Amino acid sequence: MNGRKETSKYDRSADVLERILKTLEEVRGIIILANQDKLEQMKRKLLPKGSIKERIYDLCDGTKTAKEISEIIGKDASYVRSYLSILRREGLIRTVKRDGRIVHEQII
Repeated sequence: MNGRKETSKYDRSADVLERILKTLEEVRGIIILANQDKLEQMKRKLLPKGSIKERIYDLCDGTKTAKEISEIIGKDASYVRSYLSILRREGLIRTVKRDGRIVHEQII
């Protein structure tokens, strides 16, 4: 009986967290839409046209690892990881674990 109560609490907590995450994603979408011009200006400022930083950012589509990005652009993986770190600090990308792989995706 006690195990069933704990499972039930866990299920409710997981459900609440899922709803919170969904709500936060919806709020994020609204904020992006409301600030599209400002976000584009910020991206242009942070990602110089034709730069290696821009190329790496463009490859952050949520499917590629740092190693895969490095192979595509022909640079060392540690070089790419340093740029990924900069892009994360600037709030342009995030790193997530997906299907057991660590991949990088654009936030804006």
